[in-house]
Order: sequence, then structure tokens, then C-alpha cells
Amino acid sequence: MVMGLSELNPIPKLGGGIDYKILVIIFCLTLTYHVVNNAIKGMTEEFNAIDIVELSLQSVVLISAFIISKLYWPGKIFGRAYFALGIAFGMWLTAEIMWQIYENVLFIEPYPSFADIFYFSFYPFTLYHMITNIRGFEIKITRKTKIWMVVIPVFIVSAYSYLAITEWGGTSFDYYYSLIFVTIASASISFAILGAQAFRHSALAVVWSLLAVGVFLHIFADIWYYYLEIFSQYTDTHIVNAIWQAGWMIIIYSLYRHQKVL
Repeated sequence: MVMGLSELNPIPKLGGGIDYKILVIIFCLTLTYHVVNNAIKGMTEEFNAIDIVELSLQSVVLISAFIISKLYWPGKIFGRAYFALGIAFGMWLTAEIMWQIYENVLFIEPYPSFADIFYFSFYPFTLYHMITNIRGFEIKITRKTKIWMVVIPVFIVSAYSYLAITEWGGTSFDYYYSLIFVTIASASISFAILGAQAFRHSALAVVWSLLAVGVFLHIFADIWYYYLEIFSQYTDTHIVNAIWQAGWMIIIYSLYRHQKVL
């Protein structure tokens, strides 16, 4: 199966190489976040500066995606793709704000809650973004590719099911509820990997590949979170929180670079 090149207007220039200094800065900021997060949230669970940083990063991703969408809009296909990415992070940001309201204003357990509807909504829009972008490149989908795209989510879901059922002594509401999120996240991670492969051959190889890596880290952190929940090991200071921040920062860098080369 070959996915043909879709229309692209405006026509992008070459994306140039990766500025590894920026990636080093992102790595250092991620470590700094983890250290500060442990220091602050080790003392209080109330809304604090760390929460503001997290919500701010998500807001920047949302705004940046809509800006790129506007720049691409004459080409329609990529315009819609980045508009969908903006909506995806709009869903995630809404869920995070609702989570904070439940936890720090209403003092109600935020899981499960209406916030989960918006967390889940992140994935269909993200999948639409990735699939639409991938369709814009001439990429041969071989049998081998199809196999690993199926094997990865099947393995993740199967391993999750085995561990959860073993640890919890059978199935339950929490198991089935969490399985919904793990399943769609697992499917999304295959498309993130495929996107990184497809984008290597594009005129904007660097910025699109960075975006795919950022999305991959975000989804990877989501899946890790649900695995941690099996053993009640998730905390607000766990390293998985830093992975989310790293993913968002890489996406922001990618979108910034994207805007510069259009």
C-alpha cells in the first residue's frame, strides 16, 4: 500500500538540522522540573507553581498548533491536521483544569470524573492529526510495518491486562475503565512511530519528526501512568510527570521551528 502525496500549500522550505543545544536545554529543564516538583509537591499537594508551569506548557502547545494551522490553511489538509492537534491539546488542557478544580476547589476525587471525557477526547483528535499528516507523504506501508503496528498495541494491552488482573485478583470496573484509555493510547503510539519514520523523507523532516517524538513521549507517559496505577505507585512526584513535560516542550520546539520554515 502506498500513501500518495497530498496537496501542500504553502510549499515548505527545507527544515534544516536539529539544534541539539535546544534539546540539551529541554533535557536540563526536564531534570530541573523533576527536582523542583519533588521539592514543592513533597511539601504540599495544593495548587502551586508546578501546576501553573504544566498548564502553561499545554496552553503554549494549543496556541502554537492553531498558529501553524492558520499558516497551513490554504492547503486545507495540513491546516485541518494542525487544527485537530490544537483541539486535542485543548481537550487535554480542559481535562487538567477540571482535575485541578475537582482536587483543589471541590475537594472531590477526580478519578473517575467528567475530566476523563476530555482526556479521552485528546486521542481521536491526535490520531486524526497523525493519520492526516502521514497521508501527506509517499510512504510504502509494507506487511512488516502493518505487523509491528498491530503487535505493539496488542502487546501493551495484553501486558496491562495480565498485570492488572493478576494484581487485582480479577476484572473490575477500574480494569475495564482503564483499559479503554490504554487501548486507544496503545493504538496511537504505533501511529506516532510510523509518523516519525514517514517524516524522515519530507522537506520538513526535522520539525515533523520532532513533533512525532513529542507526541510519542506524551502517549508513552500516559501508558506508563496506567501501568503505575495497577500497583498504586503513581504519585505527583513520579518521573512520569517529567516525561509529560519533556514531550510538551519538544512539541513546542517543533511547532516553533515549523513556523520559522513555512
